[in-house]
Amino acid sequence: MECDRGAEHDATPNWAAILAAMSPLSSTRGRLLAPLALVGIVVGMAVACGDEEEAPAVLSGNDAGDEPSNDASAGQDASTSPADGGPEGGRPNTKLSSSFVHRDVNHVLSTGQSLSVGATGTPPLSTSQPFGNLMFTNGVIPGPTNLTAFAPLIEGRVPNGNNPDVETMSAGLANLVTKMARDELLVGQPADKTSHDLLVSVHGIGGTAYSGLKKGTSAFAAGMAQAKAGFELAKALGKSYVVRAVTTVHGETDHVQNNPAYESNLLEWQAAYEKDVKALTGQADAIPLLQTQMSSWTRYNSTTSAIPDAQLAAHVNSGGKVVLVGPKYHLPYSPDGVHLTNEGYRHMGEDYAKAYRRIVLEGRRWDPVRPLSIARAGAVITVKFVVPAPPLVLDEVLVSNPGRFGFEIAQVGAPPPAIASVAVTAPDTVTITLAAEPTGSQRRLRYAFTAPAQASAGPTTGARGNLRDSDATPSRHGYSLYNWCVHFDEALP
Repeated sequence: MECDRGAEHDATPNWAAILAAMSPLSSTRGRLLAPLALVGIVVGMAVACGDEEEAPAVLSGNDAGDEPSNDASAGQDASTSPADGGPEGGRPNTKLSSSFVHRDVNHVLSTGQSLSVGATGTPPLSTSQPFGNLMFTNGVIPGPTNLTAFAPLIEGRVPNGNNPDVETMSAGLANLVTKMARDELLVGQPADKTSHDLLVSVHGIGGTAYSGLKKGTSAFAAGMAQAKAGFELAKALGKSYVVRAVTTVHGETDHVQNNPAYESNLLEWQAAYEKDVKALTGQADAIPLLQTQMSSWTRYNSTTSAIPDAQLAAHVNSGGKVVLVGPKYHLPYSPDGVHLTNEGYRHMGEDYAKAYRRIVLEGRRWDPVRPLSIARAGAVITVKFVVPAPPLVLDEVLVSNPGRFGFEIAQVGAPPPAIASVAVTAPDTVTITLAAEPTGSQRRLRYAFTAPAQASAGPTTGARGNLRDSDATPSRHGYSLYNWCVHFDEALP
């Protein structure tokens, strides 16, 4: 068994050790819900009509602007500015937000379905806590009861019946956030404010659609019970407390059920958590919902899915409230082709950590690599992207080339022309040259959008592409923490 490879041997803060010693570890065990069932279904996706003119199509939503609460001009491209994408060399900024307020306990609530609870992520890797990060004493997936004390955050101690202990993304997220905060953003702060310790608790349920996780369900109530317990325990210990974010790893069952309202569901989900948590804690801090795109729809006997597009749309249209961390096709998947390996979950947690850092600690908007504008001149298509850490790269080493680097053209009324070449022609620009000018209607440019039905997800199979940025954020475990381009389906002029 691997035990947290690459972990620093940092001393755990005294107060966290004291909290852990206050109560013996609970022996209460519950049930880790079963992984998603593989259900075969073909989901059709309606496409919006494109127009015939060749002017650039500027995609709506924020660019990489500084203020998370304000939409930037749709036409503005700040994606290559060091102030937005980080200093030269693909490293993030090291400036703490002037509005950041230190809290002793920074709670992250985690929901979703089986990928949120680490299904197939065996054996656990993060079996020691190198910082001051916390969970409840009955595990990182503690349920709604017996939330009586804090303990150092480790993986593997989860309520289970017949299920094995697993690695969720919790430790990967918390430990990288704490390291980046301590080593970069909090340097020079007062002595009692040089750490940023997270409390993470998971309340997801495997195989469950949004309808079974939203406000009014037992899952949502469990999350609120965890927030209430965290708030009250911190208060009893004389510690300040805040809920910083809600994370979700979700979408598979809503894909199977062909949910047409998933974008609005995500907005509703975030609003419900923010309203109820603020009423509980009295905090003024916003509570963003951090999510990743579903990348495994082909395993459900589908060639395309509307869910990733809804996840991207929620990010673009929510003004920073629903945040898309990125896709998941670059991560290692288990043999079932739907769930991740233990390494995959820990890597995903570090992907979430980068978004958390930018939003919570730097006070700025997070954007994944996504299209910003699309223009066409005859048979040449120019796509400008939001790029967190320029330049863009077409990488065939970490993700195998599915053909045309993952790009495709679709249209109605005539077969789409072949893609002759794809090239990165500027730090934030990809140029696609077609074999002929497209003549059909309802033209679309797609990326990592279509793949053979029943294919497993992952970096060598399923819906994927080769476009990434050059983010050089150091992983605690040797992962490449590049930001990979999102799945997308956009109108082509």
